[in-house]
Amino acid sequence: MTDKDTKEFDTSLYQPSGKAGTLKYLGYYDITADQKGTEQCLIFQSDLFGGKIEYTSTPSGDAFYEKLSNLIAADDSPDIVEKSAMLYPGNVSKNLFEPLDGKIDMDSALWSDMKDVAESYSWNGKHYYYPHRITTSFALNYSKKTIEENDLPDPYELYRNGEWTWDAWRDIMIQFCDKDDDNIGFYATDTTVDAFILTTGTSIVDTQPSGVISNNIANPNVTRAMQFIETLCRDGLSYGKQLGDWVPPQTFATECDRLLFLCMEPEWTYIAATEQLQNPKGVDNDIFDTVSDFAFVPFPRDTQADAYYQGYDTFGYLVPKGAKNIDGAIEFINLNRAYDVDPTIQAQVKKDHCQPEKIYFEKGSNVGKEKWQITWGEQEYDLWREMCDPANFSFITEDAYGFNSDFQSQLATVVMDVVENGSSWTQTSAEFSPIVDAIVAEYSLA
Repeated sequence: MTDKDTKEFDTSLYQPSGKAGTLKYLGYYDITADQKGTEQCLIFQSDLFGGKIEYTSTPSGDAFYEKLSNLIAADDSPDIVEKSAMLYPGNVSKNLFEPLDGKIDMDSALWSDMKDVAESYSWNGKHYYYPHRITTSFALNYSKKTIEENDLPDPYELYRNGEWTWDAWRDIMIQFCDKDDDNIGFYATDTTVDAFILTTGTSIVDTQPSGVISNNIANPNVTRAMQFIETLCRDGLSYGKQLGDWVPPQTFATECDRLLFLCMEPEWTYIAATEQLQNPKGVDNDIFDTVSDFAFVPFPRDTQADAYYQGYDTFGYLVPKGAKNIDGAIEFINLNRAYDVDPTIQAQVKKDHCQPEKIYFEKGSNVGKEKWQITWGEQEYDLWREMCDPANFSFITEDAYGFNSDFQSQLATVVMDVVENGSSWTQTSAEFSPIVDAIVAEYSLA
């Protein structure tokens, strides 16, 4: 077990050397100050691991990739970067990362549950990325209060009963939008529409570790999913920019009485929407120890698919080419995995989410007053963890995001042209298919 003060660590699954040394970390945020990584970093910097983390800041996106490439070229490589530095196969295929084969034992008790996931990110016979955690990708976020006030079926109960399907999702939105012309069924972005397509079990682009890359834009499953989206739009259920070009969770929090579903990452949405209502400016009107009305469910099941497919994400670290402290990086990667599988730690993590201990301001004008922090509902916490368990879904990724930002932008335009402008997917996808073929040809090893 471990806590932030004593930094105790169960060494039964992993025995640290005590000599991890200084780890140079490059990223667009500081992992030592991030809520999800603070404790792991404290453990790493304890005597048990003998490590130290030096943080170098960089912007995200293309600027991140450029900074990393320049540091490698200058023989000043960082020792570790987190997953957002990786494009698969975009920069994995360009010799930017150290293969870690033989340094992490995927058949060990520590890593065996992640073996299939790590294999899915291998490239041309080598393993560069060993994710230590499965995370949620996108989901359908909603307000339980709005569902109740409009006498709509509960999406969570439909999911629990095995009745959460494409048609069930559509029917709820039709019922809601029929009640008021101002009501909106769903808000989606290009990436969340792509996540809906994944419920068919088919991605627009599929990249295999062998180097075989497939253009599936004309696949019948992709077409069927996009034609379903076309139907939702024709039925007047889609977002028409009534609330602006972009609807973040904070806007959803105040507009959820007329916007039924926000298609977005559930953990972030749940926290941000709750904070918007419970933690207004100042501290005197904060709402404490209260579970909000926000909730989420996975994307609905495709009844024509052979399994319940869901998009998913992962988190982990990679070691850039030319890193000087590879051994220390491996220790940090193993530490994070051990943290995630320790049942005592994870029980405490759930308690911290659902029954957080009170914390108070220690200085400033609000000294002594309670600090706001979210109180998760047990239903939401348990479902969030359930959505990260491969025992419950057949996980699939959209590999179209793994090449470069220009291609991502082009694909986004094609997808949103259907949602926002009523364009025909059959026509626009046929026009875009040669561009997909070109990117496939550039990176494919087949």
